[in-house]
Amino acid sequence: MPEPSEAVEALSETLERLGAPDSLPEDWILLCDTDDLRDLPRAAAKKLLAKAKKETARRWLWNRFDPAEMEQELSDNEIDDTEIDDRLVKQHAIRSIDDVVSMVQSLRERHANIPAASSQSSAHTKTVAARLQYGYPAERPARSDCFDDDVRRQCRRSINEIYRIGKVPSAPLVYLISTDNPEFVKIGFTSCLERRLSSLRTASHVEPTVHLTIPGPPSLERKLHARFAASRHHREWFRLTDDIRTFIASQGSGEAAPYSKHA
Repeated sequence: MPEPSEAVEALSETLERLGAPDSLPEDWILLCDTDDLRDLPRAAAKKLLAKAKKETARRWLWNRFDPAEMEQELSDNEIDDTEIDDRLVKQHAIRSIDDVVSMVQSLRERHANIPAASSQSSAHTKTVAARLQYGYPAERPARSDCFDDDVRRQCRRSINEIYRIGKVPSAPLVYLISTDNPEFVKIGFTSCLERRLSSLRTASHVEPTVHLTIPGPPSLERKLHARFAASRHHREWFRLTDDIRTFIASQGSGEAAPYSKHA
């Protein structure tokens, strides 16, 4: 897939601040009020807006089906030490499509149920006139989101694009990593450290700090979560307490016993 242009990237960021991809004002309002569009020729502005909408939806779907996030969900749900590989990660992404389709359907139903303004009101008359002036139908658009009409097909296309970009798996391991706030540490599991680091770089402007990696299955992650439960902040994020610092130091110096499945 070709990289989006700077203009598309910039407008996509603006649309995200306005609520994309879930919901946006009508196109004629965006054409009228958005700095990136207002001074462009009408046809060029509409084309740029359409591309930016697609880009915001693409970004959202790539984050939703990100292999690192899918892998984390799998490790959270695994009750045994089943090896998590790329095949299982992609299968989990495909199973997650139903959730996205359901979410978008709810968005569209909610939009359809918004009461229409009285056809006799001056505001309605002005709105219809503005729609027609900008080349749109007089009726209110059927939806306000940025996703394709066929959301399921769009999800499958995104997943195929994401999982075509391979990462070389590492040995399954548990990691302790900090990102933009050094007072917190993420204790997680991955079968591909490179992919996990790439995901964290995307989510933060700060290069991740890898405190520790320990070869082991998802159950080791759960044991560490239980061990440091008093320091848990949210999900796999923990406050970097003295206990955790001591654990990192002991593992790094080789003082701690290696992971045992039956420990």
